[in-house]
Amino acid sequence: MCKLVMIDDNPLEHLIMQKMFDRYELFHNASHSLDGRAIIDFLKGNRANTAELPDVIFLDLHMPNFSGWDFLEQFKRLCRSFPKPINIYIVSSSIDPRDRLRSLQYPFVKEFLTKPLHKNKLELLYTTYLNINRRAG
Repeated sequence: MCKLVMIDDNPLEHLIMQKMFDRYELFHNASHSLDGRAIIDFLKGNRANTAELPDVIFLDLHMPNFSGWDFLEQFKRLCRSFPKPINIYIVSSSIDPRDRLRSLQYPFVKEFLTKPLHKNKLELLYTTYLNINRRAG
């Protein structure tokens, strides 16, 4: 099983992604949040509970109040306290190469993906984490 959390301030993005997950039978444990700060609080409160922690986070960068950049900085302070790795994928509509370069400076950011995501990429990510979890379990 691969647990995914999607953080994006646009509810329509969540709906589109969940429809894709359902249609292609991927990320059965997907959770969605409009607020990255709420996910940071969740991670802090569950940092010792491996079963509650996600395997993957899809993160939008450009959000009001608490941006994806804010999330990455907070996550950087927390990630060493987690009993398992949590990998972050930036999912953004940004075409600014500086956003890509800056985000990939964080070692836990695995890739910068441009919206919209396509079926092939989602399937690849899902099977990658499914295989990692099978080997670990």
